[in-house]
Amino acid sequence: MIILIYITYYFFSILPIIISYPFRKNTISDYHYNKRLKWQRRIMLVFNYVALAVQIIIACELERIVRYNPDYGPLLLSAYIFLIIYTFPISWLESPKEYLKKKKWK
Repeated sequence: MIILIYITYYFFSILPIIISYPFRKNTISDYHYNKRLKWQRRIMLVFNYVALAVQIIIACELERIVRYNPDYGPLLLSAYIFLIIYTFPISWLESPKEYLKKKKWK
């Protein structure tokens, strides 16, 4: 049962990162002209913030969980690592790149 819990935890922790990865290449003008992309970005922001909140809850309450079952000890390290990693997908979604015009060679 513990293996199933770990597999589920890592699946739902890595999923927001994988889904947010294509958003890193979008520019401000892409969001400005595409309503569907705007809504996808908003949904992904909510999804990433919920996943971040779950990581914070696990990191704060793990001492209580480990007293119940010591097999969940490595979950603390994973929660702290995911807390650091989630800053990247959230930054991709919160502040998209600005469009840079390429200079033409004469």
